Amino acid sequence: MNLDESVAQAMEADVRLLPLLPELLTDLWELGPSADQVAAILESAGVEPESTVLDLACGKGAVAVALAEQLGVQVKGIDAFQPFLQAARALAAERGVSHRCRFEQGDIRNLLVQEEQYDVALLLSVGPVLGNYEQTIAGLRRLVRAGGYIVIEDGFLADGVALLSSVEGYAGHSETLRQLTACGDVVAQEVICPMEQTHSVNQRNMDLIRQRASLVRASNPAFQQLIDEYVARQERETQILNTDVHCAIWVLRRA
Repeated sequence: MNLDESVAQAMEADVRLLPLLPELLTDLWELGPSADQVAAILESAGVEPESTVLDLACGKGAVAVALAEQLGVQVKGIDAFQPFLQAARALAAERGVSHRCRFEQGDIRNLLVQEEQYDVALLLSVGPVLGNYEQTIAGLRRLVRAGGYIVIEDGFLADGVALLSSVEGYAGHSETLRQLTACGDVVAQEVICPMEQTHSVNQRNMDLIRQRASLVRASNPAFQQLIDEYVARQERETQILNTDVHCAIWVLRRA
């Protein structure tokens, strides 16, 4: 799988739609959890100024820039999609933290063999790119010093929801915690997002995507079917997140 195919898979889009993705998502700056919420969580965990942070699949840089701005940390953001990196660099410059933020293009799957270690590694709203939770943590541990933090934002199955193909990759709460701590790390914080909050954010984002898609479709009629398929996939994913999955942020202290 080449880099474009990897991006398309992560974004749940046909690879032929990649040139239009920046426009389709132009109204969404935070492509994952609230940047302010992540900053507050790390501040409460005791992350100090000048700490080094690795933001994997950093998107448009909302979290990276917020951390640099609010906590005074040094952030390296990695993403495979060049248009998102351009947006991230522009945001860092606008907020006056370019000296604290470095954004590079790369496949996060290839980073797990590097020797450099960080105080904090973030993997937010990325999905099972690195495997299940146990496999993901095993890989991320290589990037974080002992005593540092691994921060995961994803989800677990709501009570009573069977493991179906539509929610493949998710497990119940207890099994999720077992996988997260299988390497001996400790859950320092667990923030479970209220379902109503998740529903509200997802609905707002979905409305913005639909509105933007109608404009993009009108100016790119040759891509109408691909755009419609993309919107339909986003709607299905939103429905699953609204009913079957609890979104959560876990902060693990690296053993």
